[in-house]
Amino acid sequence: MNQSTTDSPVAVETLDDVPEHVLRGLPEDVRLFPSAVDKTRLGVWATKSILKGKKFGPFVGDKKKRSQVKSNVYMWEVYYPNLGWMCVDATDPEKGNWLRYINWARSGKEQNLFPLEINRTIYYKSLKVSLGWLLLLTLFILIY
Repeated sequence: MNQSTTDSPVAVETLDDVPEHVLRGLPEDVRLFPSAVDKTRLGVWATKSILKGKKFGPFVGDKKKRSQVKSNVYMWEVYYPNLGWMCVDATDPEKGNWLRYINWARSGKEQNLFPLEINRTIYYKSLKVSLGWLLLLTLFILIY
């Protein structure tokens, strides 16, 4: 018996999908354009060089239990002493800010941002970022 399987279409983010509050919140040194590392996503691109050590944030989203999160692409887990592990989930663009559009680096060599947690809040800090570079993260957290 022949069975054909069809992959379900993957939604592709477009600039038309970006909420107005996200566009208004973009710093002047970055813009959203299609990603170079994930063709289904938008990415955050540097419109000028960004000095090492510049802090962006906080990452914004709904606070949820891990079991309530449908995708780990747009979220961070944070430990709250009175609640335990909770996720800050920005899967819904209406609930997040521009930081949800930062993509994951495919290797440490691509990384030009790193996440850090300060008082149970996630920020991103820049390494060297040149004009025209896509801002990329890896999973390495510093706790202050």
